[in-house]
Amino acid sequence: EEQGSGGAEENLLLSPIANTPSVTSATKSAATTSVEQVLARFQVLSACFVAFAHGSNDVGNAIAPLAVIAYIIRTGAVPLTGFSVPLWILVLGGSGIVAGLAVWGKKVIATIGENIIPLQPSSGFCAEIATATTILLASRFGFPVSTSHALVGGVVGIGLIQNWRRVRFQTIKSIALAWIVTLPVAAGLGATIFVGLRVFFR
Repeated sequence: EEQGSGGAEENLLLSPIANTPSVTSATKSAATTSVEQVLARFQVLSACFVAFAHGSNDVGNAIAPLAVIAYIIRTGAVPLTGFSVPLWILVLGGSGIVAGLAVWGKKVIATIGENIIPLQPSSGFCAEIATATTILLASRFGFPVSTSHALVGGVVGIGLIQNWRRVRFQTIKSIALAWIVTLPVAAGLGATIFVGLRVFFR
């Protein structure tokens, strides 16, 4: 009497062939692919989470000087405590960040997304959740931090756990050097521009 398809599948699973390394590897590979496909969809949400966290911190960094200047012009006094920021300043800051991302963001995206470790949807999802959580905690306590720094840290942490040999430490060195250089360069440019304007408007 012939067996049904269910019996054949059961016999296959119970047979020694099903436990060979090639079959086991294929099963694990299929399961991994399925998980990656699911997390690829969820990564849209995690990316939006990062964007929300980015707005909670970096927009504030960008518009803080303008907000203070607008307050002084409007009231004639220097704000000593918290003050409300006009909506048009918030919109201006958000629009500027979006425009900057569209024009100059591609290289930074490539550096973080491709040049530190090979990212899969699962690792990208975890890095984005870690980044957004870190940024929101910093924003909650009023600490100005960098979304890029947090995201690089998340990606490196995942790379060290997955396979530290695949982490491109030369890229990390270049990023760290850029972090170190930006502080004195920005300080020097800020001082130079301030002195120039003071001389010009004297």
